[in-house]
Amino acid sequence: NSRYFGEFTFGYNGSERFSENNRWGFFPSGALGWMVSNEEFFEPLKDVFSQFKFKGSYGMSGQDQIGSGNDRFYYLSDVNMNAGRNVNWGTQMNYNPGGVSFNRYANDQIGWETSYKMNVGFEATTTFGLSANIEYFTERRENILLDRVIPGTMGILPAVKANLGKAKGHGVDMELNYEKSFNKDWWMTGRGTFTYATSEAVEWEEPDYSETPWLSKVGKSLGQTWGYIAERLFVDDEEVKNSPTQFGSYMAGDIKYRDVNGDGKISDLDQVPIGYPTTPEINYGFGLSVGYKGLDASFFFQGSARQSFWLDQKKITPFLDGNAGQSDDDGLKGENQVLQVIADSYWSESNRNPYAFWPRLSNQSVENNTKTSTWFMQDATFLRLKSVEVGYTVPQMLTKKIKVQNLRVYVSGTNLLCWSKFKLWDPEMAGNGLGYPIQRVINVGINLGF
Repeated sequence: NSRYFGEFTFGYNGSERFSENNRWGFFPSGALGWMVSNEEFFEPLKDVFSQFKFKGSYGMSGQDQIGSGNDRFYYLSDVNMNAGRNVNWGTQMNYNPGGVSFNRYANDQIGWETSYKMNVGFEATTTFGLSANIEYFTERRENILLDRVIPGTMGILPAVKANLGKAKGHGVDMELNYEKSFNKDWWMTGRGTFTYATSEAVEWEEPDYSETPWLSKVGKSLGQTWGYIAERLFVDDEEVKNSPTQFGSYMAGDIKYRDVNGDGKISDLDQVPIGYPTTPEINYGFGLSVGYKGLDASFFFQGSARQSFWLDQKKITPFLDGNAGQSDDDGLKGENQVLQVIADSYWSESNRNPYAFWPRLSNQSVENNTKTSTWFMQDATFLRLKSVEVGYTVPQMLTKKIKVQNLRVYVSGTNLLCWSKFKLWDPEMAGNGLGYPIQRVINVGINLGF
């Protein structure tokens, strides 16, 4: 008969990463619930709902795992006594004591990143086997650790950090379940989940972008990618000469970028938000299990949407000279094989298609074509048949004859099918498609109980 619920907690936490002035943080939270189905006025609905509950919570949490793991103690400086920034002294110029540099300046103002979270929703269970749990949530983050924007002329080498950032987010979480036994032989269960979550930078440490507002992170998702707008491939060298200046040495067949600010050259000032965030804003899944006497079958689908990833051109470029000095750091792979999609659609003198999948081929890395841009920005939306299982439980009247308590044989599979606009490899691999792939697994098994 309980109708009202309440829970209040708090944490008083300390972190060695911060100075004594900011070491401790107080983080309270509370939650309330109302079991509406236990109220007298709800009686007329008891034929439909066996349980109905409203709930809500609000709380504050702290995060001390911010910045780099190397910056364990922000309130202490990190000095490199052998930085190599030495000067030669003496008549023979043979005395060169090691130079000293700072990896981190002492900063006793850095403290906890704080989050304020609110959830409201309801839980409902029906008399015909359907249940639902739906929540709306918001989050406000403050004191996000950011690098200060300081001109290089100040002579300050390591980045100076401060708790300056603010961000917000909101979304909805839904879960539906269905469970029903129709008779002693026939049963069914189902489940579906859906999550939509977005984020937005509210205050951010950045230069004055009043003349180039598209460069500002404020108002954009925290996972937003900035890059160049690729219009097409250059048709010929005449077009190259009559277009804004771009990057390095480029020619017909290379990517042509849009001069967003109209200054006659392509530079960092022409980068705009491209694609969706790198973290999916929508995740969902649904599945069903059915059984009839000893036979059972189940499946589950998984998917995500509103997510993009950038196809790193340097990692799949074919014909690169392996002795051209490329290093592992720049992602270039010497003497790559040719992907089929490149072989089928690339720009050449005999195929001057300005919208071919791949720019002109070269045995050297073309700086102009390796820039983050819409040309290689991919939609990571997918729907996957995550798992399937079919099994049969042998009746006990038969298993007892072989002195077995229960016997079940089954066939199952995971990652069997995937539907996506992106066809080169599994979209869940994102830009790491030439790494170890997501495996498709098929199992045949027997469960025995004695």
